[in-house]
Amino acid sequence: MFMKRHIFAARENVQIGDFDRRRHSRHDGAGLVVELEGQSLPVIDVSTGGISLRDLDRKIGDRFRLVLTRSGGLAGIATECEVVGKEGRLVRLTFTRPTLPLLRLVVAHVSTLTGVPPHLLKFE
Repeated sequence: MFMKRHIFAARENVQIGDFDRRRHSRHDGAGLVVELEGQSLPVIDVSTGGISLRDLDRKIGDRFRLVLTRSGGLAGIATECEVVGKEGRLVRLTFTRPTLPLLRLVVAHVSTLTGVPPHLLKFE
């Protein structure tokens, strides 16, 4: 019984004190752009799990489609996202149905930022 309470208490403390709930490492989103309903919004940060944007007028739980593109790149990748968090002007989105082309775009972006070849990147 004590062990169960102890594990629950530790997990609860992490969730309360740790704003970053993502399972994947975040990376700078500079160079990535989201196209949404005729708007172009710069990506603040990105991971293989989702992205963060500023000044997006959506509520937590909203699901919608957007197109993620690398600046100066070819055609973007359409994906569905869900709003999972908001803090001030920052809106956090999770990819609800990540596809291989979407993940390749994110990995290529992170590879460019870090200088690490894509096949050597490790996402946690």
